[in-house]
Amino acid sequence: MQPEAHRSETSTPEAASRTAGRADRVAALLWLLAALFGILAGRWLLAQALAAGDPARPPWAALAALALAALALWVGRRTVAAPDADAGLSPRAPLLALPPVWTAFWRRYWRLLALGAATLCAAFPLWRIPQLGPQASYTAVFWSWLAGIVLFGTAVAERPARPPSWRAWITARRPLLLAVGATALLALLLRVWQLGAIPFTLGGDEGSQGLEALRVLAGDLRNPFTTGWLGVPTMSFFFNSLAIQYLGPTVTALRLPWALVGAATVVVAFLLVRQMVGARLALATAVLLAVYHYHIHFSRLGSNQVADPFFLALALFLLYRALDGRAQLNWALLGAVTGLAFYFYAGARLTPVVIVAVLGYLFVLDPRAFVRRHGWGLLAAAGAFMITAAPMLQYAWRFPDEFNARLNTVGVFQSGWLAREIDIRGESAAAILFDQFRRAALAFNFYPDRTVWYGLREPLLNPFFGSLFVLGLLYGTFTLLDRAVGRRVAPMVAWWWGGMLLGGMLTESPPSSQRLVTLAVPVCFFLALALQELARLARQAVARQAAGRAARAPWLTNGVLAAGVLLFAAYSLTTYFVDFTPQRLYGGQNAELATQIAPRLNELKYEHRFYFVGPPWMYWGFATLPYLVPRADAIDVPHPLPDPLPETWLPPDKGAVFIVIPPRMDELAILARAFPQGVRENVYSPVDGRLMVVLYRITP
Repeated sequence: MQPEAHRSETSTPEAASRTAGRADRVAALLWLLAALFGILAGRWLLAQALAAGDPARPPWAALAALALAALALWVGRRTVAAPDADAGLSPRAPLLALPPVWTAFWRRYWRLLALGAATLCAAFPLWRIPQLGPQASYTAVFWSWLAGIVLFGTAVAERPARPPSWRAWITARRPLLLAVGATALLALLLRVWQLGAIPFTLGGDEGSQGLEALRVLAGDLRNPFTTGWLGVPTMSFFFNSLAIQYLGPTVTALRLPWALVGAATVVVAFLLVRQMVGARLALATAVLLAVYHYHIHFSRLGSNQVADPFFLALALFLLYRALDGRAQLNWALLGAVTGLAFYFYAGARLTPVVIVAVLGYLFVLDPRAFVRRHGWGLLAAAGAFMITAAPMLQYAWRFPDEFNARLNTVGVFQSGWLAREIDIRGESAAAILFDQFRRAALAFNFYPDRTVWYGLREPLLNPFFGSLFVLGLLYGTFTLLDRAVGRRVAPMVAWWWGGMLLGGMLTESPPSSQRLVTLAVPVCFFLALALQELARLARQAVARQAAGRAARAPWLTNGVLAAGVLLFAAYSLTTYFVDFTPQRLYGGQNAELATQIAPRLNELKYEHRFYFVGPPWMYWGFATLPYLVPRADAIDVPHPLPDPLPETWLPPDKGAVFIVIPPRMDELAILARAFPQGVRENVYSPVDGRLMVVLYRITP
C-alpha cells in the first residue's frame, strides 16, 4: 500500500497535465515524422519519375506518399495541436447585425429612387445596343451602364460609420502596411523591369491584341460590349489601348497594363487570404506570388489571361468581407466584380463558378442560418451582377456562337475533340478524360507546358515545391470535412479544383499554361499553408507546455515560413530570369523572327517596299510584324519567284527588301541573278546561331 504523501503527489492535477502534455508531444512528433517521411518519399519518387521522362507513367507512387503525408498532417493537427492565437484559421471579425435592406429602403425613400434610376440606366443599354451598328457611338451606352452600377451600389449601401483618423489607423498597422508595401513594390519591379525586352519575343497573340487596341484608337472598334479577335471581349482591348495611346505601339505599351494588373493581383491576394485566415499566411502567400516565375511571366505579356486571377481573388475577397460583416455594399461589389469578369478573357468566367461553389458549400453546412444571415446580401449580389453583366449576357443570348467562340474552339466537348479522339485512339471516353485529368492536375509536378505561351521545359514547380504544393492542396481539401476550418479554406480549394477541371481537363492539350494561370494564386496559398501547418505541428512536438509556450512562441512557424519563401524566391527567380529568359522559348520561331527583324524593318520602311517570301510557313499578316512595323508597304509572295525575275517587280519610287525565310532560301539565287547589286543581310539567332532570315535589299 502506497504512502499517502506519495499517492497525493503523483495524482495532482499538475502531474496529470504534465503526463498529458508529454503524450501530446509524443503524438505530435509521430504525426510530424509521418508527414515528413511522406514528403521526402514523394519528393524522391517525383524526381525519379521526372528523370525517367516517361509521360505514360505518371508518378502515382509519389502522389500516394504525399496523400498519406497530408492525411498524417491533418490528423495530427486535429488530434494533438493546441489552438494558438496566430493560427489564423478563424473569422477575421464577428458577424455584425445589420437591418434588412428592404426595411432600409422604406425608411429612406432615396434608396428606392436610386434603385429605380439604376434599373433605368441598366435597361437603356439593353434597348439601345441592338440598334447600334459597328461604327455608331457607344459613349452614351457606356456611361449609362456605368451609372447603373454606381446607382445600384448607392441604393443598397448602408450609411457608413464614422471612420477612425488616418493617423491612428496607419499607426496601428504600420508593420503590416510596410510589409505589404514592400511586397507590392517587389511584385511591380519584377513585372516592369525591362518589360519591353523580357521576354524578348512579342508573341503573335500579343500582337493580335495590340492590333485590336490600335483599332480602338483609330475608331474602327467602338463597341465595348461585344467580342472581337478569337472571341475575346472587346472591353479588354479598350483597356489595353489606354497605354498605347500615350506610349505608342511599342512592346512596353502593350504589356504595361497587364504588368500592373499582375502586381495588383499580389495585393488583392494578400487581402483575400488575410480576410480568410489571417495576416501571417496572407503575407507569405503574397510574397510567394510576387516571386513566382509562372505569374511573373504572364504578367509580362501583352495578353489578358493574367486578369483571370485578379478578378477571382477580388471577388472572393469581397465575398468573405460580406460574409464576415454582412455589409450590403460588399455584396453589391461582389456582384459587380463577378459581372465585370465577363468583359475580359474567357477564363475569367470561372469567377461566378467558384463563387457559387463556395456559397453552396457554406449553405450545406448550415442552410437555415446561412439564408437567414445572408439572404438579402445574396439578392444584392445577384442584382449587381445582372446590372453589370447585362450587356454581355444579352450579347450571349443574341450571338451564342460568337460569345462562346473560344470555348467552342478548345472545349473537348464543344469542339468535337473528344469524339475524334475516341475514333483515333480506340479508347473509351472515360479513359481519355482521365488522361486529360492527370495531365492537367500534374501540370505543377510532372508535365511541362505543351504550348509556346510559356514553353518551359519542366513542370511549373520543381520536385521539392511541387511536393509541398500537393501536401498543402490535399491537406486543404481534407479540411473541408471540418466545419470550422473548412469554411475558411474552401475558396482556395474550389478555385484550384475548378480551374484545373474547367481550364485544364475539359480543354484540348493540357497542360496549356495560358489556361491555368489563374491557379497561380491557390498554388502559392497551398505552399504557404503546407509550410505553416508543418511548422505548427513541429511547435507542438517540441513545446514543453502544449497549450502554453507553443501558443506564445510563433518564432518557429515564422522562421519556417520565411525560410521557405526565401528558398522559393531563389529557385523561382533563377528559373525565370537566368534559365528561361535567354533561351527565348516563349512565342515560337515565327514570333521570334518577327521581333528580331522589326527594328531593322522600321529603319528601312520609309524608302523600301517589303516582299515577304514566307508563305505558307509565315505571312506578313502574322500579327507581331504589323504591330511592331506599322504603316509599312509590304506584300506577301505566296508563290515561288519567277525565274528570271522581271525588274517591273521593283516599285518605281523606292527600293525593295525581300524577306526570305529558311524554307524558301533556294529562291535567293533568283534574286541574286535578277539584282546582282542587291545587299544580303543574314540574321542569326543569338541563342543557337541558326540562320533565321535573310534580308535581300535593293537600294532605291
